[in-house]
Amino acid sequence: MKPVERFFRKYFLSMIGVIVLFLFLNIVLFFSVLIWAWQSPDLAEISIYDISERIIADESGNLTTENDLPEILQENHAWAMLLDDKGTVVWQEHLPDELPLQYTAADIAKFSRWYLQGYPVYVQEHPGGLLVVGVEKNSLVKYNFIVNEDYIKKIFIGIIAVFIVNIIVVVLLIWKNTHHVEKAVAPILRGIETISAGQTVLLPEKGELAEINQKLNKAGSFIAKKDNARAEWISGISHDIRTPLSVILGFAGQLEDDESLPAAAREQAAYIRRQGEKLRSLVSDLNLASKLEYSMQPLRMEKVFAVEMARQAVCEFLDGGIDNLYTIDFASDPQSETVFMLGDAALLKRALCNLIQNSITHNPKGCSVSVSVICNESSTFITVADDGVGVSTEKLKELRAKTRHIESIDEKLNLKHGLGILLVWQIVEAHHGTMEITSAPQNGCQTCLTFPNGQK
Repeated sequence: MKPVERFFRKYFLSMIGVIVLFLFLNIVLFFSVLIWAWQSPDLAEISIYDISERIIADESGNLTTENDLPEILQENHAWAMLLDDKGTVVWQEHLPDELPLQYTAADIAKFSRWYLQGYPVYVQEHPGGLLVVGVEKNSLVKYNFIVNEDYIKKIFIGIIAVFIVNIIVVVLLIWKNTHHVEKAVAPILRGIETISAGQTVLLPEKGELAEINQKLNKAGSFIAKKDNARAEWISGISHDIRTPLSVILGFAGQLEDDESLPAAAREQAAYIRRQGEKLRSLVSDLNLASKLEYSMQPLRMEKVFAVEMARQAVCEFLDGGIDNLYTIDFASDPQSETVFMLGDAALLKRALCNLIQNSITHNPKGCSVSVSVICNESSTFITVADDGVGVSTEKLKELRAKTRHIESIDEKLNLKHGLGILLVWQIVEAHHGTMEITSAPQNGCQTCLTFPNGQK
């Protein structure tokens, strides 16, 4: 279920990311609109403070202005006037003709907050009186708000609360939708995992995705039948070929030992026997590989002392009379002697022998092979290394590939990628172990098998 949970967790987090992106985009757009509106050319940029600084009143009350004041007012389409305590205009610049030159206290109170006959105005106290600066009609909008402070706080808190509630509601809706999708899709994903593990699957053919479940059941059944048919065919062929092959080997052996035959005929008989034994070994390996691939080979689990098992395998090669071009060394340590693992002793020994045989087969000019067994508290490490020609980078990549299959056989009955190494992979995986191959051209090859321990 971990891949399924990871899939829906990623889906849920992606939806949360979409929400965050959506909110961020809206915030960016909101401030972009504010900035765009703020930069509007119709916005008055006149400063009443600058205007006031340019109007100077002396001790006698006489007023003087700086020379650039009229130009500033004209550029901003503005006008200015100064009122004394009685409301009389004592100074003005660009004052519209429609405006009076005398104002009451009530008039001043009105336009200081709002407008003066439609003109938006700014008001500021000045040493010479009350300074009034106005701009064009309809260029500004003036508002006057009087709001209770507690009301503003509640509005602000309410907006935040509404925002949070909206986020929670959206997240809950996404979670509900994700749960609904997970409930519908999870069986399909589990079914795919089951099929990939080589097992049959039976999904309930109901609900929104019933049609997909039905097709997946059909595909799983078809694959299972196909795999069983292939495994049975290989097993049947292996069984049927044994009898005629035994007859061939028997007669070839008799001809090889018949001293009345010419030497050339006996040599041909020996060649037939060797190729027949090679074919018998190949058929046996092919049958075993097929059974392991489809989990048809029951493992006879027992205590296996790896040091003793490896020592026996090495002795079999040495006692079998290998060529003088090859040497096999064995190494271990006393602490590893008492450590055992749980496994099928015959299959584990077969895997080790295949690795040793590979080193011999792929180094026809000779090499030194070393076998070592090291155990710690949790694992057993079995290493087979040689100092031969090694393996090319391309071939090493193929040997390490997770997808391993048997390729065609050449005229010398040799698999292109070697059935022996395929059997090693399958035996290691059947024992929940790992296999690591390291090599370099002309620098030998090393294969390390790692298995979980039992106990001392």
